[in-house]
Amino acid sequence: MARGENIYKRKDGRWEGRYPKARKADGSIYYGYIYGRSYRTVREQLLEKRLFHSLEQRSYQERFQGTFETWSIIWLNQLMKENIKESTYSSYQNKLSLHILPIIGKTPLHRVDKKQLERLVDQLKDKLSPASIHIVFRLVKSCLKGARDRGYLYTNPAEDISLPKVQKEQVPALNRQQHTKILKESKKTIHGLPIVIALETGMRIGEISALRWEDVDFEQQVIHVRRTKQRIFDYVNKSSKTKLIETAPKTQRGKRIIPMTPCLNEQLIQAKSQATSSYVVEYHGKSIEPRTISYRFERIKAKVGIVNVGFHALRHTFATRCVELGISISTVSALLGHASIKMTLDTYTYSFLEDQRQAMSKFSLLSV
Repeated sequence: MARGENIYKRKDGRWEGRYPKARKADGSIYYGYIYGRSYRTVREQLLEKRLFHSLEQRSYQERFQGTFETWSIIWLNQLMKENIKESTYSSYQNKLSLHILPIIGKTPLHRVDKKQLERLVDQLKDKLSPASIHIVFRLVKSCLKGARDRGYLYTNPAEDISLPKVQKEQVPALNRQQHTKILKESKKTIHGLPIVIALETGMRIGEISALRWEDVDFEQQVIHVRRTKQRIFDYVNKSSKTKLIETAPKTQRGKRIIPMTPCLNEQLIQAKSQATSSYVVEYHGKSIEPRTISYRFERIKAKVGIVNVGFHALRHTFATRCVELGISISTVSALLGHASIKMTLDTYTYSFLEDQRQAMSKFSLLSV
């Protein structure tokens, strides 16, 4: 047995051979093992394995000589673009341009390693929240996985990078007094209609902006959520400007039916009688975009003296009122169009505190 062969005889009488199979994300070696009844059998198989992996690893480095930026452009435009929504493409392009390429873009693809990625994360910490860093790094990881899957990398160095811990924050919602004030003020004018819709349905601001009269069924008294609007960077046309797009909801559960409350039904009937557009929320016969709805909400807030609350808080307020009224979590999740019930539970854990207290009060009666 020659020195350095890594072949040993086991206690059970078999021979064991070890060979370097791959490298982990941190650069350390991952070993493969071969077992046999004779030293010669293991040695021959070991030589074959070592030769195969030596040739394989060499081929990885020879197949792609471009930079990470070069690969990211190929990955995004040739491999991903046809399978993702325009808004997702714009989001990916924006994150690459702003946060990723300035730091690792000029690095040769095969030289992107754990050290480079840790430096990327450290620099992102100076300008992004932990949650945003996770989102950006998920894109890096996916891009490198694409390179690994196509044989351009031997391993994905993003697999074992430590990211800052995301601290879940309490979801803001209006208390009942604030809720009543804003609803009352919003019902005074047609400009307050989107606020009423949000408080009475929990719809997202983009969904409200894209809502059409054909989506409102007055006979069944329900609203069909079928689309959403958002403003994105116009990377498709090589422009630095933004544009407004209308797309289907992000997930299948986002397409949903929401029963109307008597309050909302009354407001929509009144709005329909004055409508000059196919869109429910309009201005001079044209639909308005999400940021205009936000401006209207700011004016209503100022009138009732409420600050530090964004439009999205209206959605959380709707969900919180549902929980307070004892509506099941599965029903709340369906009304909100969440991708899963788990997402609803994770988002509104604080809102269930009172329910948990009542449950424990009942449980304590058993020990009396």
